[in-house]
Amino acid sequence: MLREGWEAEWAALFQELDAALPAAVKDQLAAEIIMLTHNDALHAVNLAWHPKAEALLWRPDLQEEKQSEGGQTNLRYRSGWKGRWLGRFRDLLAAHMPYCRVRYAF
Repeated sequence: MLREGWEAEWAALFQELDAALPAAVKDQLAAEIIMLTHNDALHAVNLAWHPKAEALLWRPDLQEEKQSEGGQTNLRYRSGWKGRWLGRFRDLLAAHMPYCRVRYAF
């Protein structure tokens, strides 16, 4: 999830993990990077259950509509920005945890 200050927060998390993980774990570590996808139905459910969290997830200013393969209309990060943010995330991961391979990212 992206929000203001995300890079500093993720850098701190990567540093904490790097300090805590034993070498045997680092040797096998892999990541899957999934950038947020959201939709109206989830938005309605989340508003009822976790309205404060939903304020972080539902960001039409950062998101665009996309038709899924199943025909559902979803929101995802805007395509031009998503690629840049994904690149910045991968660079941040590589800087702090270079041993962590990325299995896939989307």
